[in-house]
Amino acid sequence: MKLGLDIDDTICDTWESVIPYMAKYYNIDYEYLKNLNKVYEEALGIDFKEYCRFAKRFYGDIVPNAKLKNDVIEVLTNLRNHNVEIIFITARSNNGFDNPYKITYDYLVNNNVPFDKLIVGCKDKACVCIDNDIDLFIDDSINNCMSVLDKGIDVLLFETKANKHVKELKKVKNFKEIENIVLR
Repeated sequence: MKLGLDIDDTICDTWESVIPYMAKYYNIDYEYLKNLNKVYEEALGIDFKEYCRFAKRFYGDIVPNAKLKNDVIEVLTNLRNHNVEIIFITARSNNGFDNPYKITYDYLVNNNVPFDKLIVGCKDKACVCIDNDIDLFIDDSINNCMSVLDKGIDVLLFETKANKHVKELKKVKNFKEIENIVLR
């Protein structure tokens, strides 16, 4: 089995790490940002270009310190021991990072996250999933999950505040749930 996984807000709490920087940089109340149920740009009412400027300035400091979600290492290690190939598929690109591959690779290695392949700069995760023969794809993005599902690939939506309302996709709340689904 080939498992495709998103990174930000799927295996780690990127949004939680970004909030203090955004609050200070944009002079917005921290608690307000923390309680929003929106994606980054929507949370601030900024366009993608401005978001990229923010990311380029701060993500080099933020991303290496993003906290992994509970049980990520244990579950992914167990899945690999059951011959599950783990492929990280992330939209991290030169828009927000000076070297998205290196910073992401180093993050995974430094945090002992097991994986077989890392793909960065993905604008169309559905095509990447097809090209890599992904059997199951997990992401916190509703749009990414819907487009991958439309290609006939099974998906799990990793639940966040921003996607709790979604009913049409199967959701998981933690990595133990993922493990149970993959190994059943």
